[in-house]
Amino acid sequence: MSFDFLQNLRLLLFLLLSFSLSAQQIARMRAEDDFSALRNDSLKKEATDHLKEIRVLGSARLSFGGEWREQYQSYTHFNFGEVPADFVTVSPHQLMHRILLHANLELPHRVRLFAQLNNTARFWNPNPFNGMLDENLLSLHQAFIEIPLADNLKIRAGKQEFAYGSERLIASKEGPNTRITFYGATLKYKKNNWQWDALISNPIKMNPGVFDDVRSSEILGGFYGNYKFKKRHFIEPYYFYLESEQREYLFKTGLEKRHTLGIRAYSGPGNVNYDFELAHQSGDFKGLAIDAFMGVWDVNVAVKKALFLGFSGNIVPGDRSNGDGQLNTFNTLFARPPFGQTVGLNITNTVNISPYFRYQDYKKWMVTARASFVNRESLAEGVYTPNMSPLRPLKTKNQISAATGVCDIYALDAQYFPTKHFSFQLEIGYCAAGDYLKETGIGQNVHYYALRNVYRF
Repeated sequence: MSFDFLQNLRLLLFLLLSFSLSAQQIARMRAEDDFSALRNDSLKKEATDHLKEIRVLGSARLSFGGEWREQYQSYTHFNFGEVPADFVTVSPHQLMHRILLHANLELPHRVRLFAQLNNTARFWNPNPFNGMLDENLLSLHQAFIEIPLADNLKIRAGKQEFAYGSERLIASKEGPNTRITFYGATLKYKKNNWQWDALISNPIKMNPGVFDDVRSSEILGGFYGNYKFKKRHFIEPYYFYLESEQREYLFKTGLEKRHTLGIRAYSGPGNVNYDFELAHQSGDFKGLAIDAFMGVWDVNVAVKKALFLGFSGNIVPGDRSNGDGQLNTFNTLFARPPFGQTVGLNITNTVNISPYFRYQDYKKWMVTARASFVNRESLAEGVYTPNMSPLRPLKTKNQISAATGVCDIYALDAQYFPTKHFSFQLEIGYCAAGDYLKETGIGQNVHYYALRNVYRF
């Protein structure tokens, strides 16, 4: 059979599964799966249950798990039409394929070994890869040992994923094709209403080939806590340290030593829900004193059963001046894409207002219709991509503009979880380019839609 036929067959199966099957409530971070309830073999009802809690080597327990995801994406005017010269098309469509397989071995004395393989590939898009998250044909995605140090304290060392809070700073980046991972050590504490992690790590630089990933020279360390008070209210203090020479600000690169101190307060599910986060950054970048701020909010209220009216947004000031000896640019570190997959835009140097409606029954459906109105906060600086690369201005285009309007984004995100192994997601987005984008390069409107199906076991 031809290669094209196989790819068309894969898409057909993907679409059929999307409308007929559904999603399992397994931990999003697969290293946190808990199948201890299946230690009694009589409780194993499904075929995949027999891959969990297998007794080996006497009292040790071995579990296998995995994920198969196929995602079809279509863009009209990708990146607002401003693409590199070697791009074949400005309106690509692509099939993003991902398989993750893992094994978890629980040894006596609560020692644990965890390993995960990753396979991601991109089809149909003739353009060069746009980043390290598009394709990674085969890699050892995670491999760590976990050892208890006390009743409530353990250390995890090796290759591992991180995701904290709402993932506005440290994320696994589930949306793109390849999730990101780090090499380091994490102290993990949990007792009563307190949880905290203390970490030191190097991010992994992922390459598209086979077992060719390498540790980067960047350093990420810090602390993240979670405290539950009352019945459904939480507070999360945190501190992160980043040392890097890979970020660019105002067309300058150099050694960056950045400290991030922040706090997040949020509620569990209810009729009135809130999520507020404030962070301040200090440090040094190539002789400039870092002084940056982030404020983010998300509040929603139930107007009918399972129907919520919400209001979210952010204020993240940009750099005030090129000559004041300071850098006021906020670095979002390793955050998830804040505006989804429609546009590769970050919240740095933006004021964003996002009203939305959401239907969420906490069982099978979550559907969100959102509008986001994004403007520049400072005229002295441009805007960035989610990985903190400059989006505008460009060195070869007009760099001076008094315009503040970046874009208006209208998006629909429908997620369906009817059974326990599959999920289906539909995304539709439209982004109207603002005057700032039009004055500093190509500023075409973006159309985006995607279908995603995931099987987990």
